[in-house]
Amino acid sequence: MILVVGVERLIVEGGTHVYTAFLEGGLADELRYAVAPLLIGQSDAPRFVNTAEFPGGGRRRLEFIDATTLDDVLIFRGEVKRRSGLVLS
Repeated sequence: MILVVGVERLIVEGGTHVYTAFLEGGLADELRYAVAPLLIGQSDAPRFVNTAEFPGGGRRRLEFIDATTLDDVLIFRGEVKRRSGLVLS
């Protein structure tokens, strides 16, 4: 067991496997996602997350906070909604 004291914010950077693990484990509360102006349609192109069973399933949503641009890239920021008060079936 790891006990972390005094950490208020933690930035996690990684790839598909890392993002999937954090979201699947219910360990993320905010998501920032960069969208570049590229069309990538190949079936083997990298994806943001892998197939997984995320808490809340397909009905769980992100709450939009804001979006900004950096050159020609859109940076989306969303909050992962908590399950409290949400009825899932």
